[in-house]
Amino acid sequence: MATPNSTSLQDLIREDFLTCKICYDLYVVPKILPCLHSYCLGCLDPLVENGIVQCPECRLQIDVPGGATSLKTNFFINGLLELFQMKCNKDIKCTICSNVQKVVAAISRCLDCKDFLCQMCSQGHCCSRLTLHHKVVNLEEFLAGNYDSEVRFLQELYCQSHPQEALHFFCDTCSVPICRDCRMLDHFQHKVVSMASAVQRERPSVEQLIRNLQETITSISEQEKAVEEAMHKLKAEGECIRDQICNYVDDIMTYIFAQKESALAKLNGFLTGQMEQFCLSQKELQLQKDKATSTQEFSQRILCVGKDYEILYLEGMIRSRVEELQAYRPQQLQSQSPELSIAWDEPQQLSKAPLFSFVFPGELSRGDEPHLEPGNESFASLGDESGEVTASLSDSDENSSSVSDSSTESSSYADSQAKAEYNYSFEGDPSYTKEKPNITGIAVVPHTGQVLLLDQANDEIKQYSSYGQFEGVITLPSSNSAFCGISVCGKSLACSSESHLFFLTLDGLFLRKLQMRGSESSYALASYQDSYVAVSEGTLCSISLYSPSGWCVGRVQPNNYHGGKFLFIAVSSWEEFVVSDFIKKQIVIMQKSGLVLNVLQTSTSLLTKPFSVCVDEDRNLFVVDQFKVIQFSPDDETGKVVVDDLRMLRRPRVLAISNDNLILVREDGITDVYYL
Repeated sequence: MATPNSTSLQDLIREDFLTCKICYDLYVVPKILPCLHSYCLGCLDPLVENGIVQCPECRLQIDVPGGATSLKTNFFINGLLELFQMKCNKDIKCTICSNVQKVVAAISRCLDCKDFLCQMCSQGHCCSRLTLHHKVVNLEEFLAGNYDSEVRFLQELYCQSHPQEALHFFCDTCSVPICRDCRMLDHFQHKVVSMASAVQRERPSVEQLIRNLQETITSISEQEKAVEEAMHKLKAEGECIRDQICNYVDDIMTYIFAQKESALAKLNGFLTGQMEQFCLSQKELQLQKDKATSTQEFSQRILCVGKDYEILYLEGMIRSRVEELQAYRPQQLQSQSPELSIAWDEPQQLSKAPLFSFVFPGELSRGDEPHLEPGNESFASLGDESGEVTASLSDSDENSSSVSDSSTESSSYADSQAKAEYNYSFEGDPSYTKEKPNITGIAVVPHTGQVLLLDQANDEIKQYSSYGQFEGVITLPSSNSAFCGISVCGKSLACSSESHLFFLTLDGLFLRKLQMRGSESSYALASYQDSYVAVSEGTLCSISLYSPSGWCVGRVQPNNYHGGKFLFIAVSSWEEFVVSDFIKKQIVIMQKSGLVLNVLQTSTSLLTKPFSVCVDEDRNLFVVDQFKVIQFSPDDETGKVVVDDLRMLRRPRVLAISNDNLILVREDGITDVYYL
């Protein structure tokens, strides 16, 4: 008779359940992994690499220093395989009387002896005293699975050390099943219980684990449902935004075409009225011309063929007519051509500035800023590096419209270049800021990627992590003038204040103070690895090199170069010095010996008014120029625009390179990070 669990057991005794997911054949020596997935021993062996095997299904990595053989054998699968293979064999012979000479078909199965029996053996089996109480069942019913549960109950697992003995005991000391011989030999002094007692003891904890797992499944299902709802919400919101964009564009198009029709109608009305006046004036002039012509012809005939008395008789009339015609003064009409004014008449806005912008979570809003126009305060000086520099920069603002001109001239070239991709923005903690930030210097700490910004207005250095998180401030030492330049050289931090160079630790502790050459009010700094700090010396058109220990270790003077003013400076990995000449409006690249390698000029490149500069590890040069950043490769003298954002209320001020990120600080103190 079948038991109530036979149906669920039959669901497991199927070929798909007993098939290895690697070889797609019935399991052969099934091994079970800690993730409870089972595979053939022969299939797992090739997957072991360096004592590690990865589950093909869930990708869990398992340490198997002894190879796949050391994994536990799945005896559960083995037991089911035994049942499955017995039922798959259709030509079953009697295991008692069949031999080489004769084969007798079996008609029944003894569940206790596990023998297949023919007709005669089956009758004898039921008559023998030793097997009288054994359960002999019909073979067809057995193969149909009616007795699977009973067969499973009678199945025994035999000891690997003693193959003739079944595993009837469990050693609590070793946590392994054992046979009778094992109990009397290797486990004699251990704590041993029967297999049934051990199962009865452990079953509640396993059932509790399964119930706990159900709670986990429920929790994961709820999270899955939440993710699905979030996906639907995101899709709906995306569709809503998409509809808003499409509707806005449709409305704009409708509005533009309506404006077009209205403007053309007004123009046509004006032109029609003007043309009507001109036509009337033209007809009047033609009439007067005809009168004068006919009078002239008539008078000429009188003079040619008329008698004397006829001439004298008509002379008065002719005189009156001629005087009347000469007294005619035509109406003076002025050509009043209309003057066209287009509200959106900035080519950069139409060709570059995006109509739509997004503020994604975690980013600063950049789209609420007004359009730039000449005279706007956004065209203020690039900074207050010094009074002299400020004056020079303000001169550049008088021609601020050149931003549009230069952008227009180079738009066809720049549009074909690969732009830097905007990544994110950050700014300092307002609670730390006293005055409106005025960032005049930037430095990146090697290896850590920490960003340091010199805030001249608040007399401090702002610290940010490589991901833009504000970490605090470093208070600058007391000085009679404002600080303007900053650079990191090894484990030292260099800062310039007028003609003095300060060295601090990276924590802000004072080390030493040096007097620099010249009498400039501001000095830009750059470092070459951890060897020295390069100081740009303004109108001296030279560069001094100072070691972190406080010694002047060299000077760089470009050959036959005069009349300029060195402003910002950078040093490449090849120890090439790059400076922006504020007066000559060009970039000078030179060696340490003073040999000028190249001069990037406005006449041969995209440069208009170069400002801050920096160099990456591949010697690519980046220059802040008005409202854009231009990149020059080592062999490129024209350059390409990598950042050209006319939406920015404040133009870019200083910049630096950290790995593949371009760090750009604007005049309002907000730092934008672009991915190159």
